[in-house]
Amino acid sequence: MRMINESYRSVTFFVEVNIDRFLVPLTIVGALFLAGWVISL
Repeated sequence: MRMINESYRSVTFFVEVNIDRFLVPLTIVGALFLAGWVISL
């Protein structure tokens, strides 16, 4: 049980660290699409 708990904690930490690497490009792409939409109005 302890091993499962420790591996879950390490996976959770890995996801929390890498979620930022996923959100930053997604935010940039979203901002570019929004800017393109606003310019086309």
